[in-house]
Amino acid sequence: MVTTVQSSNTIAFPTSKTHSGRERTDVIRVEQYAELRLQLSNILQTTLELPQVLQLFFNEMQRSLGIDSLTYRNNKRTSNVELGISARHNCHYNLVTNKDSLGEVKFSRSKRFSEKELQLLEMLVGCLICPIRNSLMYREAVQSALRDPLTGSGNRMALEKTLEREVALAKRHNQALSVLVVDIDKFKAINDNYGHTAGDYVLKDVAQILSQCCRETDAAYRAYRFGGEEFVLILNHTEAHGSTVVAERIRQYIENMTTTFEDNSLSVTVSVGAASLVDEDDMTTLFSRADKALYQAKHEGRNRVVMIKG
Repeated sequence: MVTTVQSSNTIAFPTSKTHSGRERTDVIRVEQYAELRLQLSNILQTTLELPQVLQLFFNEMQRSLGIDSLTYRNNKRTSNVELGISARHNCHYNLVTNKDSLGEVKFSRSKRFSEKELQLLEMLVGCLICPIRNSLMYREAVQSALRDPLTGSGNRMALEKTLEREVALAKRHNQALSVLVVDIDKFKAINDNYGHTAGDYVLKDVAQILSQCCRETDAAYRAYRFGGEEFVLILNHTEAHGSTVVAERIRQYIENMTTTFEDNSLSVTVSVGAASLVDEDDMTTLFSRADKALYQAKHEGRNRVVMIKG
């Protein structure tokens, strides 16, 4: 069963007959659950993180209705959360506002739902709409603040946050970690000869290649634009040899890439500096070594990969 829950949170309750034979709404049921709805709404307002909002709601549904699992899907915004263990009987609810669809939530349990339980669940699901909408808006705002607006890559702030976290995790769990610094060779000539708009096209194409390589290797979270024509990749679970393999693949892909701008076909190359984490490293020393390797690659003639070991 799939039910659409509107942002008005209006619930259709069973009706009963008066002595005159007319139907009347069972307002007692609304009053009975008003306190529960208020408590639930207050609980859900304690966080803006979507997984936590859903976990809090799931905890309450386990207590009040014996729910075994909750699954949230929002393909439009690539948000998926699964809680608990899926059971035989289930029900679905579409979360809808006047302006947008907020996704679908699914519940399951081993015991079949009664009509009264479904009515209660539908009423309580209405409490999810505002918290989920706020969580999605919050996440979009955070992601926007950490994204380079031209290329869609992470920006320098995102790079620093991620690199600091990954260095700490790699050291704690004794795992490999590498950094690549990628710089477009002679990029100034593109801007000088074809204009800055052409340069923007090249930057976006290079960023797309870097993101593609991230997906293919499953080693990097994403590419980050460090500034100008320079990008950085963080490769977790990747030692020195593996990082140079990824770097060489990137170099070849970009060398074979063609950017079309107006009637011009533009080709560029990149120089790549690579470094892998050693025991003495922190975030600064690891990045500095990769940056030093990049300048060595430039000095040696560009369009090449250089690794500097610790």
